[in-house]
Amino acid sequence: MEKFLPVLSTIQKRLREILSRNEDYMSSWDLMKIDDTGEELIRLARDMYPQLVEVEHRILFQSLREAGLGIKFRVVEVRKGKLKKEDEVYFRSVHEALGEICEKIETGEYYRALLDIAARREKERSSSK
Repeated sequence: MEKFLPVLSTIQKRLREILSRNEDYMSSWDLMKIDDTGEELIRLARDMYPQLVEVEHRILFQSLREAGLGIKFRVVEVRKGKLKKEDEVYFRSVHEALGEICEKIETGEYYRALLDIAARREKERSSSK
């Protein structure tokens, strides 16, 4: 599991940068830039996929990718009309959820939870033999 730490560190650093830029974009509701945020999240997921597969943790890939795709889809929908309050709520909620993931990685909580899961799986394997 220790080989997962550098992967988490890379994701945390890149995600924090993306979120920092996105905060500025949301303050002015610059849809072109918010769309870029979606693209950056998809790129981060894609770039980290091989390392996440290696440590058997695809859920983080899925979370980043789905967030990016969701943002891009919502931007397309908003461009068909106008930005509504529920769109702003959506973009903020995705941003906050990703911020929580980033914070949990920064504090080590994410890694500790992974260790707990791995220990439970190992215990289940041992008891089923």
